[in-house]
Amino acid sequence: MSTQSFAYAQVRELLTKQITEQQLTGSLPSERELCATFDIARSTLRQALGQLENMGLIYRKNRSGWYVCPRKLKYDPMQHASFLQYTTAQGFQPSTELIEQKKQKPCKEIATALALDGRASLTSILRVRSVDGRAVVVENLNFSNKHLPNIDKHDLSLSISVLLKNTYQHHDVLYDIAVESCCLFNPIAQLLDTYDGALGLKVTRIVRDLNGVAFEFDREYWRHDALMIENKAKLQF
Repeated sequence: MSTQSFAYAQVRELLTKQITEQQLTGSLPSERELCATFDIARSTLRQALGQLENMGLIYRKNRSGWYVCPRKLKYDPMQHASFLQYTTAQGFQPSTELIEQKKQKPCKEIATALALDGRASLTSILRVRSVDGRAVVVENLNFSNKHLPNIDKHDLSLSISVLLKNTYQHHDVLYDIAVESCCLFNPIAQLLDTYDGALGLKVTRIVRDLNGVAFEFDREYWRHDALMIENKAKLQF
């Protein structure tokens, strides 16, 4: 092992210990201060910081430096519950900003997923969800106007799951879910206050009624350091 690789590993493990034991919270010292503290080159320090970022322990804030990641949100993508419900239940303060709303024709992928023909239209929205003032996910939600008539007349900055239950009587739904790693590119990265190409998680969801008819196609782009995916399922053998 080279001297440099040993140095960055030592720095990584020391900072990990300080973070997990809550000796280090909030913002990290500047890179210049950290280099002086550990007596290492900036390139070595950045190697350690990059690995801590990939581990979800620290994050970069544009033009503001490095910060210790706050407590993670436990997220069950299969749960038919509102963002407000599961965030407040965990002691977070949620907020939502509706960025865009429009009617449009579906692309080929969404038309196939929702079994729509060329005459069909979607109500599509883009919104940012935050916990404790920190943007954690950008949602691109697409609703079939055929199956959810007049959905565009509702306030789509509010809970969609509550709207589906109370207005469209979808108290129980079926989900097709895919979760994969991704890069967060602009403008998504900018909405999440991170840099172009940052590591993220993409959740793709198709929502169906109990007859299997698909009426919603969603893409969620999460900061990878903001959540822990958790699903409690009852299995029978």
